[in-house]
Amino acid sequence: MMVGLIQGVLEWLPISSQGSLVLIMVVLLGLEPADALVLSVYLHLGTGLAALTYFRGDIGRALRMGSEPARRLLRFLAVATVVTGVVGLPLFLFARIASVYGEALLGLTGVALILTGVVERSARRRGARTAETLSLREGLLLGLVQGFSAVPGVSRSGVTTSALLFRGFSGEEAFRVSFLMSVPAVFAAALGMTVVEGAPPLRLSFLVALAASFLSALLSIDLLLRVARRVRFWSLCMALGVLALLPLIPYLL
Repeated sequence: MMVGLIQGVLEWLPISSQGSLVLIMVVLLGLEPADALVLSVYLHLGTGLAALTYFRGDIGRALRMGSEPARRLLRFLAVATVVTGVVGLPLFLFARIASVYGEALLGLTGVALILTGVVERSARRRGARTAETLSLREGLLLGLVQGFSAVPGVSRSGVTTSALLFRGFSGEEAFRVSFLMSVPAVFAAALGMTVVEGAPPLRLSFLVALAASFLSALLSIDLLLRVARRVRFWSLCMALGVLALLPLIPYLL
């Protein structure tokens, strides 16, 4: 349950919920790194359902395709999701291989968190573009960026929001588009994981964690989106990255 609650809260922040969950499950709960990585992907289903519920109006309008802006948004989401899968699957498989070695996964997570902090710090909130102006070319770009979040430690919301800020979106609209992108990406990732690894075991502990992820995400999304617009989370990303690298110091001496 604890990891589900953490996933539900951290998903909305520019901090890698996957990287944080992997660290918690490996270091504190004693899970095998490979198992922790796979479980972290499936727990995103809970936050995906929460995002689908929260943004049901936007998604419903896009699916109905009643206007050109709605059709443009749907095309953007479709292209971004496909590119995310093409980029993210090889990266995830690489991380899956690295997870056989606990130290390698922790090192990968630490470096990725620090790099995420650097990217977020360099982004500036400027412009006033809206989702209705998104193009297919930007679907390719944002899908590429989102695909890199398959690496534990790279914040999906952090890198996509930063990219949208660079593309001239306001802070609030960048967050909205970023989380709209998360809905199809989460379900596509779970489907891909099922194909690669097989269906997750439907044990009670897993179902409870999934429900906790959904409920905590649904209850916290509005509050945390407001907080995320105001707090500089890049510094926390860097701190978590350094923390992840600390256990590797003895191996470097």
